[in-house]
Amino acid sequence: MGVLIMKKTLTACGMCAIATLSLLPFAHATGVPYTIQRAETGIFLGYGQLAQNYAETQSGATLDAETGSIPALTIGASGISSNPQGGLYWRMSYTHASGSTNYNGQTLGGTPVQTTTTNTIKEWHARLGEAFGFSRMALIPYFGLGFHNWVRDVPNSAGGIEHYSDGHMGVGLLGDLALGHHWVIGVHVLEGYTVGAQIQATLPYVLFNLATGAPVAPVSATGTYALGDRPYWDVGLKGAYLINHTWQVYLRVRQTHFAYGASSPNDAGYYEPDSHTTQTLISAGVAAHF
Repeated sequence: MGVLIMKKTLTACGMCAIATLSLLPFAHATGVPYTIQRAETGIFLGYGQLAQNYAETQSGATLDAETGSIPALTIGASGISSNPQGGLYWRMSYTHASGSTNYNGQTLGGTPVQTTTTNTIKEWHARLGEAFGFSRMALIPYFGLGFHNWVRDVPNSAGGIEHYSDGHMGVGLLGDLALGHHWVIGVHVLEGYTVGAQIQATLPYVLFNLATGAPVAPVSATGTYALGDRPYWDVGLKGAYLINHTWQVYLRVRQTHFAYGASSPNDAGYYEPDSHTTQTLISAGVAAHF
């Protein structure tokens, strides 16, 4: 129920973002505050923890789940036009997370098992939009896209190596508020869809009976399987303190949610079930204005 409420709330946020896009041409722009221009223009480096919450499902039942937090490093750059009335906004970032999480699932024979999974997650994100200033704040509608790559290595008794990848795209809205000459707080929301989701399996996996959903004999699942694309959303909060004209420190909380549809079965009957993932990244960092 909590997930359903969250999705409805985010859908409403997406509708608000679209409505804001349509109203911006009629709003009275007063100029993007210089404090916000400084906060959004430069290179940044952040470090924190990425909480992974992943589950595979079939007919409403959870087949396996993976939860836990792993260290994550983010590097990137962003810019906003120095035009006092606003202008071009862009942002690019790369996040690398690696570590172990908890696996709760079953062996190839169907016996329940709990073990540890090693993970490597790589994400690229990009935004392109237009900044509009209103008194002490800026509203920035943007187009966002990205790429997600996850290598999941479950011990062989419970599965094997899975290599997930997908792109995503959508529309978003960033709002920044300047609190004096040193503090900037911001919030963003993006809604879109995954694109080209797939899994590459490289070790034997359990075979599920398509009629009953029961696990049977292990089979070779080596190959690449297309997964159904599903909605994608991304929300976040940021607080930045500008130390001087060049340096700032920040704290960021960002959550993304996406899902994959089931693949078609191969000749041996193997298929990848439905799954959904929620990631929460909490990081602190430093940025340098250019």
